[in-house]
Amino acid sequence: MAFPGIISRLHSDSAPGSLTRQLSQGQQTRAEAFWLPAALQSEAPSVLAALSDKCSLYMEHASSLSLRGHDGVLQPDGTLLLGNGNRMKLSTEPGDGGLVPESGLCEMARWLEAGHLNFICSAAVQPVARAILNIWPLDPYLARHFLLSFTPLLCEATEADYLAVFSARSSGATSQPSWVEAYMKLEKKLHRAYLDH
Repeated sequence: MAFPGIISRLHSDSAPGSLTRQLSQGQQTRAEAFWLPAALQSEAPSVLAALSDKCSLYMEHASSLSLRGHDGVLQPDGTLLLGNGNRMKLSTEPGDGGLVPESGLCEMARWLEAGHLNFICSAAVQPVARAILNIWPLDPYLARHFLLSFTPLLCEATEADYLAVFSARSSGATSQPSWVEAYMKLEKKLHRAYLDH
């Protein structure tokens, strides 16, 4: 199994059913892997049970949970150690060949130009990030065009914005905060046309 291009970070939220909604929406949009932050460590067994065999789980802290070969745990040295023994280093600068942390997504074009093809991003924006990653090798100019809309959104995003995206997808309500409306418009344009390229 190839290392996922986009790893979807799950969000801590006190709202009932939020984690289930995030996982369900992620799998509906064919998320390849989920990143479980330390704040959600106690949810690891239920998250792992909810994932298909093709979807990986990466955790920030070790667990007594029995992981599959393609699941992994972040190590103290900044590498992600998979159950099959493979490793992926977390990047610290463009060009070092590692997994780009979520903080680097605001400069996705710079990382792509440096040859990076593995990113951690909010599970809320995974469909757009994945579509751009799919477009990049075929048409970098077109990918840059979409990044002109995506990057400013990422730079302004708050946790509340990300959580509102999950709610917007579930409710289908027409009146949404402006950030959510702008993101959902981009997702509809990009995700349906370019997810599987």
